[in-house]
Amino acid sequence: MASGYVPQVQKVAGMGIVEREMTTEGSNDIYLEEHHPRSMDKNGSDISMKSTTDVENHAPAQPRGVADMEAVTVIWTKNWLIAAYATIMLISFINSLQQQTNYAFRPYVVSAFQKHGLTAMTDVVANIVGGVSKLPLAKFIDLVGRPQGFLVCMVSVVLALVLMAVCQNVQTFCAAQVFYWAGMNGIDYVQNIFIADTSLMQNRLIWMALTGLPYVVNTFAGPSLGETFLDHSTWRWGYGTFAIITPIVSMSFWAVFWLMGRRAKKLGVMKREKSSRTVMQSIRHWCIEFDGKLSVIGLLLICGGFSVFLLPFSLAGYQQEGFASPMIICMIVFGLLIIGLFLVWERFYAPRTFFPFKLMKDRSVIAACFLGANSWIAFYSYKMYYSSYLQVVFNLSVAKAGYITNIFFIVSCTWALIISFAFKYTDTYKWGAIIAMPVQILMTGLLIHFREPGTSIGYLVMVEVFGAMASAMLLQIEQVAIMVAVPHEDIAVGLALLSVITAVGGAIGQSVSGALWNQIVPDKIAEYLPEASQDRIMEIFGDLNVQLALPWGSPEREALIKAFADAQKTMLIVGTCALVPCFVWVAMLKNSRMSDRMARKGLQA
Repeated sequence: MASGYVPQVQKVAGMGIVEREMTTEGSNDIYLEEHHPRSMDKNGSDISMKSTTDVENHAPAQPRGVADMEAVTVIWTKNWLIAAYATIMLISFINSLQQQTNYAFRPYVVSAFQKHGLTAMTDVVANIVGGVSKLPLAKFIDLVGRPQGFLVCMVSVVLALVLMAVCQNVQTFCAAQVFYWAGMNGIDYVQNIFIADTSLMQNRLIWMALTGLPYVVNTFAGPSLGETFLDHSTWRWGYGTFAIITPIVSMSFWAVFWLMGRRAKKLGVMKREKSSRTVMQSIRHWCIEFDGKLSVIGLLLICGGFSVFLLPFSLAGYQQEGFASPMIICMIVFGLLIIGLFLVWERFYAPRTFFPFKLMKDRSVIAACFLGANSWIAFYSYKMYYSSYLQVVFNLSVAKAGYITNIFFIVSCTWALIISFAFKYTDTYKWGAIIAMPVQILMTGLLIHFREPGTSIGYLVMVEVFGAMASAMLLQIEQVAIMVAVPHEDIAVGLALLSVITAVGGAIGQSVSGALWNQIVPDKIAEYLPEASQDRIMEIFGDLNVQLALPWGSPEREALIKAFADAQKTMLIVGTCALVPCFVWVAMLKNSRMSDRMARKGLQA
């Protein structure tokens, strides 16, 4: 996802390589153990002829990336596994730090171009592309390899950071945000695949929750760092700094992959036949292979359709005629047409569908996907302008506003780890949804009352804490429900499907947020602003710096505070209503046991 609860929801997609059934391999395992005893290499790896033979026999029938990962798993040592998990934690720390500073910078970036109202719009396309990109990324790392996929994502992030540092308009910044979140979500995706490749089913959520702990630390460090750049330098240098740090840190994880792959080749476990194709022939081969595994046309249609349909809701406030503007009407109509064309293409013409419709036959898959979609519609519908609201209405600094908005990260990441142990030892998960859903809707409803000028900050913090706990539980449940419901070979696709649908839900929430903000706030400013200041309506509305420069207690500042409060109240009402269908999705969840799933061989964590 492109903002808000990013580190958690992006870990939804892609849990690893195809899990093989153990029941059909038992007899072969016994025979191979008897005739090919195990040996230890000089680094302590437990290698047997069974392992090597198994990899070689399976390699021709498997994509290159999957076969390479299984070969590396054979020779993986405990020390190298610890090193790999340590690099994941380090990358998570740096990524969370730059995400938190990005949230602090963003209102000031769009304000620099007099477009503060477009804060939500910068994430709409990024949210869609970041979620939908999981399916093609899954195919890429299966066909080409995990390290290569990780490298592509890292380059995308660095390129985006450079673009944000040098951007001269909102359009460039929005484009950079698309590259940024596609790459950032991809890095999380590859790391999650690695965790799934090396962890047991019942421990998987625990390890994933552990990778979220750096977000707890950076909840305070990120806003403070962002404020430091804004006060003593510029947001451009903030993005530029991370453009230097990110590749240096990220290469540590890639280096572990590379070293273990090299070792696997030396031991003869991973063999690579040299291709006789030329460069152009190789490019043509991989393009055909990639397109044969995934409908690229479907990918373009779904990204383009939802982007063109949802963007006008944020842009309408900047058109003189509003939603009656010909441009806005055309974008909405063409967006709907493209979405319809996507459905027709997938149903009748696609040689291989982009959207895995077959998985939607299971009621738990449907429930998990739409539970996530409705939750993110609600979350983003009122969260996008919260930092600006705290600075303007409560006169808080960038850092202090960031502390409050990031309470969600502290509590959700910590509670996700605790609740993962609870799910592990109870072996079920539906009970968590039954508890969390009423709490979630109650906390959102309470915000309608508490998010008013003059409310004690303590009440806002209390609601954030309980709301974050409920959200963390629901997210964990969505993931487990998918993993338990689908067959072994469909786990990665099922979780990518969850990411796609929740990404669309998040984009809808952001569009609703932008539409309400851009329609309500300027109208209310005009209503409350003194007659002498009526000519400053768009100047005040479009720039957060101008808003904060208004003297505390002045008629202009009071008018702005009332306008912000009115907009927030409407946004929260919409968010509360969006959560109502979640009761149906919770009821549809099956009360399955996680222990019913058989474990894959070779898992160490």
